[in-house]
Amino acid sequence: MKLLNWIALGALCCCGLEEVAAVSIERTLPDAVAGVEEEVLLLNGEWELQFSKDERWEKVTVPGELAMQGFGIEHDKPVLYRKKFRVPSDFSGKRMILRFDGVYSYARLWVNGKYVTEHSGGFTRWENDVTEYLTPGKKNEIRLEVTDKINDISYASGYAHHPIGGILRDVTLYTLPEAHLQNFFVETLLDEAYKDAVLHIHYVLPKTARVSFSLKDADGNAVSLPNAEVTVSAGENDHRFPVKRPLLWDAEHPHLYKLQVSVEADGESYSFEREIGFRKIEIKGDRMLVNGKQVKLRGACRHDIHPTLGRVSTAETDSLDALLFKRANMNFVRTSHYPPTERFLKYCDRTGIYVECETAVCFVDTHRQKNYAPARSQDDPLFTDNYLNQLEEMVNTARSHTSVLFWSIGNESVYGKNFQLSYDWLKQEDTTRPVIFSYPGIVKEDKKVYDILSMHYPGCDGTMTQYNASTVGFQGGGIPALFDEWAHVPCYTYTTLQDDPNIREFWGISLDKMWSKLFDAPGGLGGAIWGYVDETFMLPEPKRGTAYWIEFARTAKPADFQGNCVGYGEWGIVDVWRREKPEFWGTKKAYSPVKVLQTQVDDFIDGASVSLVVYNRFDHTNLNELTATVTYEEEMKQVMLPDLHPHEKGLLTVPAFAWKEGDSFLIEFFDAKGELIDAEQIQIGQIPVIECSRQIGKESAVQVKETDDFVVFRGSDFEIPFNKQTGLIENALSKGQVVIEKGPFLNLDLNVNHKTGPEVREKARSYTVADKDWQKDSFSYQQEGNHVRVILEGHYAGISVLINFLIEADGTVSMDYRTKNEPNGWLREAGLKLYLPDLYEEVSWNRKGYWSYYPKGSFAGNSGTAPLYNSVKVAYGANPDQPWNMDTHNYYYFADAGAVCKRPLTNQAKGMKENIYTYTLSQKDKDICLQIVSSRAGLGCRLNKTPAEELVLYMDNRWDYPEIAWGDYCKALDVVPVYGTVRIRL
Repeated sequence: MKLLNWIALGALCCCGLEEVAAVSIERTLPDAVAGVEEEVLLLNGEWELQFSKDERWEKVTVPGELAMQGFGIEHDKPVLYRKKFRVPSDFSGKRMILRFDGVYSYARLWVNGKYVTEHSGGFTRWENDVTEYLTPGKKNEIRLEVTDKINDISYASGYAHHPIGGILRDVTLYTLPEAHLQNFFVETLLDEAYKDAVLHIHYVLPKTARVSFSLKDADGNAVSLPNAEVTVSAGENDHRFPVKRPLLWDAEHPHLYKLQVSVEADGESYSFEREIGFRKIEIKGDRMLVNGKQVKLRGACRHDIHPTLGRVSTAETDSLDALLFKRANMNFVRTSHYPPTERFLKYCDRTGIYVECETAVCFVDTHRQKNYAPARSQDDPLFTDNYLNQLEEMVNTARSHTSVLFWSIGNESVYGKNFQLSYDWLKQEDTTRPVIFSYPGIVKEDKKVYDILSMHYPGCDGTMTQYNASTVGFQGGGIPALFDEWAHVPCYTYTTLQDDPNIREFWGISLDKMWSKLFDAPGGLGGAIWGYVDETFMLPEPKRGTAYWIEFARTAKPADFQGNCVGYGEWGIVDVWRREKPEFWGTKKAYSPVKVLQTQVDDFIDGASVSLVVYNRFDHTNLNELTATVTYEEEMKQVMLPDLHPHEKGLLTVPAFAWKEGDSFLIEFFDAKGELIDAEQIQIGQIPVIECSRQIGKESAVQVKETDDFVVFRGSDFEIPFNKQTGLIENALSKGQVVIEKGPFLNLDLNVNHKTGPEVREKARSYTVADKDWQKDSFSYQQEGNHVRVILEGHYAGISVLINFLIEADGTVSMDYRTKNEPNGWLREAGLKLYLPDLYEEVSWNRKGYWSYYPKGSFAGNSGTAPLYNSVKVAYGANPDQPWNMDTHNYYYFADAGAVCKRPLTNQAKGMKENIYTYTLSQKDKDICLQIVSSRAGLGCRLNKTPAEELVLYMDNRWDYPEIAWGDYCKALDVVPVYGTVRIRL
């Protein structure tokens, strides 16, 4: 590899690119070294730490953040690691290389008391030949001084809201012969027909050696490489081998070959293996092509995060993340805002995930907290080496990985010379990949530092302007437009997330709308959800030092909810334990590469097949490569999928059944490995109106009894007392047990910033009707046949309310309400609410969801049952070992207490169920229930618990989440007028 001569950087534009030998040297780990039993030693595990000079040594885990292990490290104050270990005797006479895959953010290294080197940059691999410092066959000692620099250009500690300093990735010692390959990389060069290829191999050799190459396909069959065994001289070497008709790699067909490399010189030898894929990346106009076919990137932004170790990536999380990306129908990952481990890239190669590989430069002169510096490094020559050295280290590690689609030279930063130098070096060094940069609108018109337009947080129509750069309908005007941050998962709406986690389910509508529109936009390249995994760190109380970062880690949460769990918030579709959240299913559905364009069949013939319009949203896969099944009345049949090319629409024929009006059938699509891609529940004919009648036998008229304080209405097995002073129901009985304690109160919650845009980090400035303000104005009732009508009028601090009750003999109570003089704005909720006794144990529902199909146990499926409570209280920082739906405590949104009451609800019970037909609260195995009914799915219902342990039922006729922000979808409902009908059954 060649690197820019630092001295010549300033003269780059006018004098060209002067080259010198690479500053960064990287070697490939050996699979076998002749005469050595164990070539590679992983030095992870237990190390020792000296928190301050002359203090005792304490045990720590590597890799792992120090703060997450109880050490309150400070910025710019070094701490010292040490590790004692035995070097194998058979390393003698060979080179010994010590590798660090990531140390944040500045390190100095000693081996056996001798100073070796220093390094800046927390997320790139660096290694040193330490042969002269180590003694094989004996105990040796590494000492590593680590400093969390407050001026690090990655801003990674600022991003994490606490100092993340420490050894964050693997530490390895390995051995090689004197003759070994350095800065080895592979490129695949396809011809114009995308049929044949040239395998380009480049490396540096310190001395003359015999080098041989062999290539095998996935089945172990040898691929011909002419003249694949050669004697090569010291220095830089290139080989180009023609390969006939290789199987091409793309995200849908991740075909990999194994390249075996052997090196022999002076009686010594070693070998290693690399997995490679043959593919070609091109930009033609406003389209990106892979192997000649346009690709659309459906993805998410990924941070390294481990639930107990912090900003750390382990083999387990690396592999699991790749699998979860594929399971969520994503084909793209942005490695925000630093390079990933090479291990993660290997998993992306194997599973088929396109990668935007981003260097660790973030928020330069834009969004940094004031206590972090430097504010302006983009033009500072003192930081040039930091920009370029870690950029080269990233490229050295990642460039041979087929999955890396393009490079990113920085996130949301102001353009400057150091970004220009980064781009120019990249374009010279790697001619096979494009480059991206954000913010592109800040770049001067006469400068070029990007090949793809990066835009962040478009609205659902894809039209936006950001720092002088614009898109219209998700298109960039002649250049591929990538929204490599979009559809921000709601995480700053603290009040909503405490009270109603259904905002997570609602968010899926945004992604569905955005992806559907972008896919059809010719110049729309794709989008990456912000983000994939939650950004929360359950920091312990420090055993050394102090948690001083709590002061600068404060967010816009109310003061009572600040705590030891810090970070930006739960912005992931999975949590830090990789449990699927409601957003995960929304992602899988919205990003589905198989889109059934109708979920209802209006015209059908009993015993005949039916046709569905289907959209093949794959990039390289014919629809007939998949398998599909249809299930109707518990009978399953295979579906013959049509010959439908990528990006085309066509008809799919569903085999015949004895169809019945009002029924539905399930159609499921599976990939070649049998993994579910998507499923739809298809309605046959018209959706039936659900009549929620109650059979109680012979009805009798509702009886009325008055006392001094109450008017009591009785039926065969219920009793509803109205308090004469308040006009509200108190202690309503069903079968002799209290099922409603008091109500109904008006539930009116609105954003008074009417159509000016919601706030970002908290619920927008709002007005919520307070129960304490209720005043009765009048109360009357009259008998009408076997039912009773009650008229209640009153007000809440100027808002007038009229409620018309209809109490029927079967225990059905209809409440028709309307208001006057309410403020206008964006509506959050409008409806009624009831206070309930704490006797209910579970909630069940039937509803008309946004998606036609949800898997069993979903947070908000079209039908389901959820327990209100969970006796398992997950301790702070402990593995929940249960589905996310069953959590009752959250130590980010509720601070150290985890909840606002002693007996909180489960997530699933608390979240609103939209568009319900029935919503039923009940006791297990007992005939006591309270049911809300809506024959046309017009209500939304949710529960909450107050700090006083009161159980509250919300029954809304209209609802929205205007505080969702970030360009995400909301209904933008005007508050006025407020009216509706709520029907309950005792």
